[in-house]
Amino acid sequence: MANPKKNEEPLFEEPKFDKRQYLSYERERAKAIILVFITGALVGLLSGELEIYGFWYLAIILIIVVIYFLRNLIKMFKIAIPKQTSHKMLVYLELIITWFVFWIIALNPPLHVVSGPEVIDLEYQVGHGNWTAMKETDKEYELVTGDNYTLRYFTEYKYPITGISIEEHGSQLNYTYNKSTGYVMFNITAPSPVNSVADIYINETSTHVSTHKVIPIIAEYSI
Repeated sequence: MANPKKNEEPLFEEPKFDKRQYLSYERERAKAIILVFITGALVGLLSGELEIYGFWYLAIILIIVVIYFLRNLIKMFKIAIPKQTSHKMLVYLELIITWFVFWIIALNPPLHVVSGPEVIDLEYQVGHGNWTAMKETDKEYELVTGDNYTLRYFTEYKYPITGISIEEHGSQLNYTYNKSTGYVMFNITAPSPVNSVADIYINETSTHVSTHKVIPIIAEYSI
């Protein structure tokens, strides 16, 4: 029997499968995935709040910082970092996707309403302290021509309303806003002649979110 040559390579022997080591690695990887998901969700919700207040650029800076320190964060919770490159890439991809999804969630109900303050229930005063809904035809509100009126509408928003502006023919109208009831009152003179239209422009602002509403007032004959 011939002796093997010295330069011959030994036969490859497949290492034995270590079930305990495999389960330990998968458990640590699962912990890392859960931690990254929670981190991405929290950063996403915070990013949404930052955008509401007009600081969207801070949300971008925040996620960059979190990505940079993600390894340190995982180690801080005494969780082993995935060894395989593909697993590491999935962890970072999970963070970015979770952050983006929860950023969108933070800007939508029930957490937040992207639209501005509501302007609804337009009424006019009849007598002292009595209010009645204004007559509306084809999205135009009708008032008897030439008469003076006190109008009010109801407004509300998740956050405090910081500014109200009411204009007619480019002129600012005086108004009173009762925060406890949510009603805004102002005075106008119905347009003249009959069938002419006056547009009332209402602008409201709350935490960098605005509402712009146009209320067309059409003059009608006195009954």
